[in-house]
Amino acid sequence: MTSDSTTIGVGLGLSPDLVRLERAAMLSLVEQINASEIDHVVVTDHVSFRGGSGQDGLAALAYLAGLGIERDLHTGVLILPLRHPTIVARQLLDIADVHSHRIVCAVGLGGDDPDEYSMVGMSSTERGSRMSDSVPALVSLLGPQRAITVDGHYPIDGPGLARGGGAPVDVIIGGRAPQSHERAAIANGWLATFCTPARFGEAAERVRALSPTATLGHQSWIGLGDNGQGIADAQLRKFYGLDPEPFRRYVPTGSSQEIANQLIPYVEAGAQYLNLFPAGDDPKSAVEGVAEIARRIHEWSSQQ
Repeated sequence: MTSDSTTIGVGLGLSPDLVRLERAAMLSLVEQINASEIDHVVVTDHVSFRGGSGQDGLAALAYLAGLGIERDLHTGVLILPLRHPTIVARQLLDIADVHSHRIVCAVGLGGDDPDEYSMVGMSSTERGSRMSDSVPALVSLLGPQRAITVDGHYPIDGPGLARGGGAPVDVIIGGRAPQSHERAAIANGWLATFCTPARFGEAAERVRALSPTATLGHQSWIGLGDNGQGIADAQLRKFYGLDPEPFRRYVPTGSSQEIANQLIPYVEAGAQYLNLFPAGDDPKSAVEGVAEIARRIHEWSSQQ
């Protein structure tokens, strides 16, 4: 997301491996981002995924804010049902109070690994109903303070949450199912992933019919360079533990110009911002690649 509604926001997705770089390397990375055309930075979230790996998305946001990053910060996506919405809201408000730019909390169901739910004493079969309870509560808690009473999976009864002078926190719903479109109407917008531009456009129309002001985004892995496909395949195997072949059509690869060309159809279908997770282990090249894609998409957008 950008402050200028006519500009397409292009964000750099940081994998857990990049967030865990040594502090000096992270400070160098932040300096590089701050000097680039990248509009925002995105982090992932998993509590215990594929054998126990993970990264707390809110802790990662707080860390990046503390490093002095001068960009909007996004989660993509926070698995909301694993947490009580009051705690999530308090953490987001606290981060917003110390960060000089907008916080965008995209939330989703997760469920790719049922153990992630059982690790916190929940069943993954409840994730839909838990999400339905969590989203309106979170949106309410992030708004102006008022007394709140909520029943369901996450009972709340109290005065609400006082906040400081930080920027507003947006709640975006991530997902492909029709239920995510309905939840997006309660929140600030919708974030898609692993879909074609045509499917994105169809879903975007449904979301806009429910909420004309909804902000629409698309998130994807990308593979930069001559061996971009191979690098992206390896990253998908590492991150998801799955055969990458079914996902290849959703993963732009090639040069910065070729990737920008593959992403523009999502913008033409209604995407107002893009979250790009570059595959690979070279942080400097990742930032350079996404920054160049951002420059090309900004240039294209300005000519429309």
